Amino acid sequence: MQEQFTSQLALKFTPSWFGLEKAAREAIANEVAAIFEHHTAVSVRGTYVVQGFQGHTDLLFWTFADDAAPLQDLQLELRRSALGAHAETPHAFMGVTKPFEFSEHPTSFAVGMTPRKYLCFYPFIRTPEYYLLPAWERKALIGDHGAIGHEFVPDILTNGVYGFGLGDYEWLLTFETDSLSRLVDCVRKLRTSKSRLYMQDEHPFIVGRYFALRDALLQYV
Repeated sequence: MQEQFTSQLALKFTPSWFGLEKAAREAIANEVAAIFEHHTAVSVRGTYVVQGFQGHTDLLFWTFADDAAPLQDLQLELRRSALGAHAETPHAFMGVTKPFEFSEHPTSFAVGMTPRKYLCFYPFIRTPEYYLLPAWERKALIGDHGAIGHEFVPDILTNGVYGFGLGDYEWLLTFETDSLSRLVDCVRKLRTSKSRLYMQDEHPFIVGRYFALRDALLQYV
């Protein structure tokens, strides 16, 4: 598996954004699109409009690169841009792809699968007790969890990356789907997995609709 770093950056527009003239907002959208185009080391998996699903986030940028530095550089330039004066960052996450302990399931973005209409992203932390279980028991728990999720393939694509030491969370999980109804069925059924006994925190859930980058910004113009 090729090691790649991933970033989920959540933005929330401040009231000043909506006080701008439409032309000014369009100009900022163009500037942001140009910034992303300039950072050629960064690949954009998708830009997601979150309005209607969560109040704390308006846009979610999902990007990845072979190194963490280009992802950070891109975000620093966004903060210095005109957009940075009219947006807050309620959440930011960094992860890295690595082989999983008990499976070889590849991330959908790494193998070039087409993004789906909707994204459901959430970070999570397992309890300390989980990591103290013997390997065979952890493998059984993950196997049970995976078997439930497999029922929803190919309707739902999964992308799991490591977050240990890169932020507050241990794991970052992203579902991609064209059907929110199937997403609800999947997440609900996953609640029956015994691995839930070792879940400490899994917030926030961020759901959004896929747009090309500039088109996503123009939803708020």
